[in-house]
Order: sequence, then C-alpha cells, then structure tokens
Amino acid sequence: MDDSMKKALGECVVFRKTPRLIRGMSLLLCLLAISLPEVQADPWKQKRSMETENTALGEKSVLSSMNMHGTARSVAKEIQQQKTVSGRIVDEQGDPVIGANVVEKGTTNGTVTDADGRFSLSVASNCVLHVSYIGYLDEEVQISGRTSVNITLREDTKSLEEVVVVAYGTSKRSVFTGSAASVDHTKLQSPNASFDKSLQGQVAGLQVMSASGQPGSTSSFRIRGSGSLNASNEPLYVVDGVPISANTKYSKLAEDNSNSSSILATLNPQDIESVTVLKDASAASLYGSRAANGVVLITTKNGKLGKASVSFHTQFGLASVPKAYDMMSSAEFYRMKWLSHYEQKREAGESPEKAAVSANAFAQGAITFNPYNVDQPIDANGNLVNGARIIVDTDWQDEIFKTALTQDYNVNVHGGNEKTNYFFSAGYYDQEGVTPSALYKRYSGKGTISTDVASWLKAGMNITFSHSIQHSEVGGGAGASPLYNALLFPNGVPVYLTDRDGNPILDSSGNKQYNFTNPTSLDFNPIAIPQMDLNRSKNYRFLASAFLDFKLYEGLNFKTVFAPDYIHYSESRYWNKEHGNGPAYNGRADRYHTTDLVYTFTNTLNYTNRFAERHLLNAMAGFEYWQSDYERVEAGATTFPLNNMYELSSGASALSPQSKSTKETLISYFGRVEYTYSDRYNFSVSLRSDGSSIFGVDNKWGTFWSAGASWRIEQEDLMKSFEWLDQLKLRLSYGTSGNNQGLDRYQSLGLWDSSSDYIYGTSSGTGHTQLANPHLKWEKQAMFNVGVDFRFLNRFYGSAEYFYKSSKDLLYKYPLAASNGFESIMMNMAKVANYGVELTLGAHVLRDSPLKWNIDFNLSAIRDEIKDLVGDDQIISNTKKIWSKGYSQYEFYMPTWAGVNPVNGDPQWVKIDASGNRGTTNVYSQATYEKQGRATPDFYGGLSTNLSYRGFDLSVLFAYSWGGLVYDALYAQIMHDGNQAGAQMHKDELMAWTSSNTNTNVPKYVNNNTNASDGISTRFLYDATNIKLKNVTLSYTLPSGLKPVSDVLKGARIFVSADNLFTWFKDDWKGYSDIDIFGIGGYNTLTAIPVPTTLTMGFNLTF
Repeated sequence: MDDSMKKALGECVVFRKTPRLIRGMSLLLCLLAISLPEVQADPWKQKRSMETENTALGEKSVLSSMNMHGTARSVAKEIQQQKTVSGRIVDEQGDPVIGANVVEKGTTNGTVTDADGRFSLSVASNCVLHVSYIGYLDEEVQISGRTSVNITLREDTKSLEEVVVVAYGTSKRSVFTGSAASVDHTKLQSPNASFDKSLQGQVAGLQVMSASGQPGSTSSFRIRGSGSLNASNEPLYVVDGVPISANTKYSKLAEDNSNSSSILATLNPQDIESVTVLKDASAASLYGSRAANGVVLITTKNGKLGKASVSFHTQFGLASVPKAYDMMSSAEFYRMKWLSHYEQKREAGESPEKAAVSANAFAQGAITFNPYNVDQPIDANGNLVNGARIIVDTDWQDEIFKTALTQDYNVNVHGGNEKTNYFFSAGYYDQEGVTPSALYKRYSGKGTISTDVASWLKAGMNITFSHSIQHSEVGGGAGASPLYNALLFPNGVPVYLTDRDGNPILDSSGNKQYNFTNPTSLDFNPIAIPQMDLNRSKNYRFLASAFLDFKLYEGLNFKTVFAPDYIHYSESRYWNKEHGNGPAYNGRADRYHTTDLVYTFTNTLNYTNRFAERHLLNAMAGFEYWQSDYERVEAGATTFPLNNMYELSSGASALSPQSKSTKETLISYFGRVEYTYSDRYNFSVSLRSDGSSIFGVDNKWGTFWSAGASWRIEQEDLMKSFEWLDQLKLRLSYGTSGNNQGLDRYQSLGLWDSSSDYIYGTSSGTGHTQLANPHLKWEKQAMFNVGVDFRFLNRFYGSAEYFYKSSKDLLYKYPLAASNGFESIMMNMAKVANYGVELTLGAHVLRDSPLKWNIDFNLSAIRDEIKDLVGDDQIISNTKKIWSKGYSQYEFYMPTWAGVNPVNGDPQWVKIDASGNRGTTNVYSQATYEKQGRATPDFYGGLSTNLSYRGFDLSVLFAYSWGGLVYDALYAQIMHDGNQAGAQMHKDELMAWTSSNTNTNVPKYVNNNTNASDGISTRFLYDATNIKLKNVTLSYTLPSGLKPVSDVLKGARIFVSADNLFTWFKDDWKGYSDIDIFGIGGYNTLTAIPVPTTLTMGFNLTF
C-alpha cells in the first residue's frame, strides 16, 4: 500500500461502535474513491463529510470520502481562507433538525447537525452554505463574513413519506387505502380542559358540538352522521392503541344536567402528540363491534433521540359570556304589566284612577317587589309621578355571569439515544366557570419509556395519571338551575334585601342579606343558592400500558400489550335546609361512588416482507381480551340539624341505599393483510370476530370485515411527463362494522326488582321490570367509500370523497299492548342510512420568502335518512322531533306558526282539516303538527390559515355550519306574552300587538294569558346557519442562539390567543352563541351554561 493510500485510509475514520454494516459500507466507499483513476474520480471531487455526536457516549465519528488527487498547495491555500461558522438548523415549528447535511457549496467541506440541531464548520468567509435533509426543501445561505447563522428548513411535501396512525399500528400514507384525517398537537392548543373542543372545524366529516361552557363538560362527536337511534352515536376512543371509555355513565348528575364532566377531560391536551380520525370501514373495521361510529386515535407524546430536554408551558386565560339575551329593564317590565292590567280594568268599566291604583298593585305583586321608591309610581294617565324613580334594576345575567380565570402549567422532560427514549410530564390545570360555582381542576402526570433490551426484544411502558375536581351548578331540573332562574327573574327583583331608598338591609353582623322572594321560583336566589348548595365530583384515573415486542425473524414480530384503565369517580350533592330545593327535605345530602376497572390484553403477530423488488406484503393477526368490572353505590340522607353539615351521618333520616355491579367481556380475533405492487397498486383486507357478553345467547358473536384498494396514478409511466403532478391517488373501500356502545349490559335479559311498588299481602314483592330478548344482536353497519387524493406543484393539495353508510338491525323500543304489562321491548328492527361528500383543500400560498402563508379548507355535506321503522312514526316529545321513514332522525315535528291576527292580536297556527285544506286557528290544541325540516346542516366545515414572518406567526380558524334548524327553548320561555305570570321577558315583547301596532309577529300581551302563544311551534324555530370565528393566535418564537441565555435556553415562544371570538347567524338568533343539534330541543337543555369567549396569554420555554 503506497503512502497516498495510507493517507487516504487515515481520512476514513469510523466510530468503532457504529453498526458493522455502516462501518463496512463507509470503508468500502472510501476505498472505492481511492482506487478510481483520476479521470473516473471526477464525480467524487466533492467531499462528503458526516460528523455525528453520539449523545450516549459523548464521542464523535467522521465518515468521509474525498478526492485524493489535489495538491498540498491547494489544500493549504483553502485552509488559510477558512473561518469557523456555527449555528442551528430547525424546522418550521422551531424543533431541531438532527442529522441535517451542512456543506460549503462548491467544495467537499461539510458536516451534520447534532442532537440539538447545531453545527460548527470551517468555511471560506464569503461562501454559501447548502443545507439539506430528507423530507425538507434544500436551503442556501450566504455567509458574508458572519460567524453565526440559524436556518429554518421547510417541509418538502413532495418527498416526505407521511406516516398515518391506523388500527393496531401505523401505515405509510402513500399505500393507505382507507379514509383518515390527522390533527397534530400544534392545532390542539386551546384553553379548554379537553382536546375535543379544539377539533371543531378541522376535520372533514367530523362534527363537534359543545353547547355547555361548564369547565370540563362533554362535547357531542359525530363522524359521518348518526347511525343509531337508541344506542350511542359517539365514536370509539383509542389512546396509544388502547380502547377507552368516554361516556358519562360514571356521572349520576349526567341524568339531570348537561353540564356533567367529560371523561376525555382526564387526558391532558399538552400530553397529546396527534389525533387521527378513522372514518371509513377500511380504516376502522379492525375495531369490529365498536367501530360503527368511527374511531378517534389519540397518540400521546414520546421521547425523542437527543440529550435530555426540559420544556415548560404555561398559559393564563380570561373567559366571559360574549352575548346575552336582551331582557326588559325594570321600568319596561313594570309598565308592560301595568298597562295590560290597566286596560283590562278600563274595559271592565273602572275609572282611570281606580284602574291605575289596581294596575300598580298588580305590577308590584307580579314582581313581588316594588322597584320604585313610591307606592303609586304611574298615575291614571299612564305617566310617571313626580319624584318617582327606579331603585331596583337588577341585570340578572350580569349578576350570574362573571369573568373567569384559567391557569395551565405543564413541564416535561424528554430525550433518548439509539436504544432508549423517555418522556415524563406533570401538569396542573385550573379553570373557573363563568357562573358562580362552576370550576374544574386537574392534576396530571405521564411517564413513557421504551428500550431495546436486546437486538430481538423491545420493551416499554406508558403510564398516565390524573385527578380532577369539578364543581357544577345545582341540579334538580330547570326549576333549580341558577342560570335558568336568572333569565326568568324580573329586573325589579333585587339580589339583596333593600329598603325603599334602594339601600341594602344589613343583618345583625352588618352583612348584606340575600333576597329569596321572587315571582317564579319559590324561595330561590340564583346568586345565593350556588354558595349554599354543593354539586361536586372527583375523578381519579390511572391509565397504563406495558408492551413487549419480540423480533422472531427478519420481518416477523410478536407484540403483547397489557393495559389497565382504572377510574374512581365520586359525586357529592347537598341541598341546604333553608332555601331552594332543600326545605322540602329539611336539608338533603347524596353520595355516588363509582369504580370501573377495564383491562385490555392484546397480542399481535406482524409480518413484513419486500420481495422481488416490486412486491411488499404486510400481514397481521391478533387476539384481544377486554373486560370491564363496574360498581356503583348510592346513598343519601335528609333532615339535617344545621346547614353546611354535608356528611350522611348528620342526617336524621337515611334514604334507601342502592348498589350496582356489572361486568362486560369482549373477546376478539382479528387480522389484516396489505399488499403493494410496484409502489403504486395497494390492496388491503381485514377481518374481525367479536364475542360480547351483552347480547342474547343466540347472537354472542359477530364478524366484521373490510376490503380496500388504492392506485397511485402519478406513478404510472404515462404520467411521468406531468412533472407538476406530485400525487394523484384513487381509493376505494367497502366493509362492515358493529355498534355495541352505550347499551345496558343486561339488555337481553329478563330483569326483576324487589320494591315497595310490588305488594303481596303486607310484604314487598318482586316484579318483572324488563322482558328478555335472547335474539338481541349487534347493530350492523356497511360502508362504501371512494376518494381521491391529489397534490401538485409541491404547493397545492387536497382530497375529495363520497361515502354511503347503511346501518341495520338498529335497537328499537317496539311498543307493546298494555295487556302485556310492559310498554315496550328492545328489538333489532330499524334501519338508517348516512351518505355524503367531503372535500379538503390546502395550499402553501407563500412559501419561498420570509413571509409564508398556508391555508386549509374542508367541507362536508351529509344526509341521514330512516330507511325502515317498524310500526307507526315515533314522536320524540322531549326533543320536539319525530322518527319517520324517509326522513332524518333529527326531523323537527311541531305546529306551524302562522303569525299574529292583525285584527285582534291573537296568535295563529296552521290547521289542516280532514280534506287536507290549510287554514289557521287561534286555539293551540287545534293546531296541526307537521314535519318542519331537520336539525342537521346542509353542509359544514372549517377554514384555517397561518401567516408567519421571521418568528411571528398568526393563525386563524373559522368553523361554519350552513342550513339546518335549531329551536331556541330559552327564548320561548322569555317570550311568553303573559302566559307565565311574573316571569321576565325579552325586549322583543315590547313589539307586542296593540291597536296602533298591528303589523307585528308578537301577539297581544295579556296578563295571566292562557292562549299558549309560547307553546312549541315554528315561532321559535330558526335557520341554524352560522359562521364562528373559532380561534385567533398570534405568537413570536425567539431566534435560537439568543445571547446571553442560549447555553441554557434552547427555545422560547410567547403567544396570545382568543377562542370563540364571534359568531354570525344568518337568522335573527337571539340566544347564546353555541348550539347543539344533538341535544334536547335542538339547543340542549334549559340549564346549559353558555360557551364563553376566552382570551389567553402564555409562553413555552425549552431548556
């Protein structure tokens, strides 16, 4: 070996502990470069240098190949002109790019970035640095004498092979045959306790409805419509591969109060990496009997390669109700009452003076308080007497709503090396509600670690713990709701007892005294009761998973996962003995304790093989055992000696305690095969068989399957000439799934109950409460999906899809004759269909300049239709809807409002006679009920955009819903036209019919009216079209390497954000800004807390 060869080999230094394959290839490349003759070595005249830092051992390796034919003089000259330049390479989110190639353009001089994205390189003082990394666009930077430079790489959507999370694993987006959409953690940042509210408007085909502003409350999720009538329409939630329960069965209060806690709120959004929504059968059917409503895959954060990094996140928010009902002032309400009574007395022949005295007395009686400082404030001519003034004008909405504070603190540490990675976090979340007693607190922690135990074994564990506390508004129905009563209390009712001059009356201790006298709710005060009563819950959740992944053979792995999910939920409710609900019981306390231990044991065998270059085969087979052990205990007591004694032992009379324990088991066998030919033709099939304990003995098992195919058209030779086309993929799938969600665990069995309702002689007996149905089986669903994905000019992208989802064997309460002793029996009898189109579009509008602009848009148009319904139409009275064949299950059913009779001011409704002729009637009971249209929109979606410039980022998110109907039940309560004696009224009531105002839609106001003009009708049915400005966020990311803290502080970001800023309604909507089409009455309940507007400020620090 000659001297030049020896010198060349000296450059081929390879880190001694790198894998043998890499060492061998590196030495081979060096020797190849050396052995080439000079004329053949031209391609090697650029030096390829790679310098990597081994974070575990603190050593470095150098891999290089260079032209050995240069002269010593040229090398010396190059060294004399060089200077050291250092810097950091990050992506568009500010995260370090590890292993990026940094090369002095036109030379062989280069290096790679370390685990923090940093580099240091000796270069010519006026050189250009060329930076490249797989999945990102190349960048070139002119040094111009600088010694420090920081570079941001932009994602190359053309070359990046995106990985999508799927059932029991991951898949490359390019070969995926199903329909799925992913949202990463950067788009889940909001001040909400739960991540679900952040998804609104971000995923085509997904509707997220939240009609309650109670901190920690639940949202309604619908993926491609509603496929069930009586079972749940909520999707299956899967956290890091483990199915979890997200229903509200733990909450007793959920039966009375729409503001109950969401189990999803136990998950800290700051620990979530991404959320993937599986929408079609090909994507979701591997979850079998639980996938009919779609699947939401939640992936939490894990450790990353690199030295330990600590991140701190905090945010503070202020929330307030953006819009309230415009209620009458105290003077307006008094005069409305006074005038109606005055006219009645005058029509009865009384003198103006007598009528005025009687009207003043009536108005004060209706309010139960005189809001004026004189006894007869209005004279016989209807004028205010001299000296009369209002002393009480309480804005009850202003009193009940407050500005609420949200605090969120999170810290995590993560890192890893070639063998082990880890992620540990802790969080504290504290959100006040906009009503007096509402709040939600959460303490959370997470730990994840995975390691390569051996070359053939990988092991890991993921543990999440949370403890949450929720204070809700007082339950017991609308009559006990502080919010509902705040709307119905006239402004003339004071919060505190006052004298005739409007001054508060103090007690013996000098404190203000609450006023409990009002015209609508006996012995109640919306401000005082939340302070005297309790409605609290606590939740402890421990969710864990441990896995072992064995490499049995090249391409063959066996993975076993054990995942326990333990939930302990408790609720406490107390009604004081003096005011509100409590006096009927002389004080009452209730306790509810629930535990649910769910464990999942999953075993999968995975095989991957690429053969003959063009063929790629992925196969998976698995077995899963799932079990839930649920227990619940209820107890209560009444007759307490003093207030604020909450313990049951303090009550003299114990209520009958109750307990319940149930068990549910699901055993599953499943498999999937995926085949790709020539990287362009992709096929997949899956099969799952589930055995469930909740169905009849004849139908314990159900089998579900799917098949899908996709064609990457842009890979065809005839498409190669279209260089502007980056992707054109056609997808097609069909499959089946089932629904067992939300069912009572013993629905198929005959049940008996021992109760005092069943008397045999002088003793309690046992009665039959539920008919058995051994034939009860799964709700089944079949879905067809066709879609196309496209991307062109490496700038524009999108997808379009059509689906048809047919659901049959739906659980239906079939009515029985009274002679059977039962009103109904649960049977599989109904069928519904959901079908529609989805469109997703996006563009990097500005990308190749310091100013960057991205925009994304999605649209969904979905219809649902009841295809089969045994028996007559079923009226769902508490929702003002009807189930009828050929119509939506959200079809409104009520009389048609025909306006006001201009002659006498009477209300009018449409009446259809026996011959089908349409007329009108002023008698509500004679009005004809008709189908009025569906609550679901014609189409809905979202629009998001992001602008960034040199560290500044501005993002905006709109969510919209077009078409559909919504019923404003609250507005109906405050437009009663005198039907509710002392209840407050909306200002619109001032437009009521009079002899001088005949062209109006508000009937004549009559005290103690009985014409039911406020009855359910289209008078209060509105077009639900709305556009919501969901979020605006402005942030600034400090430049990396900022002195003097750069050695400690690796990154910093400050931001300000606003949520639920503004909602535009097409119709003259009077209510609060958020509506829930899936709730009772199309608005949710009369007790729902409005969703507030929130202004948030915060910062992120990385060390």
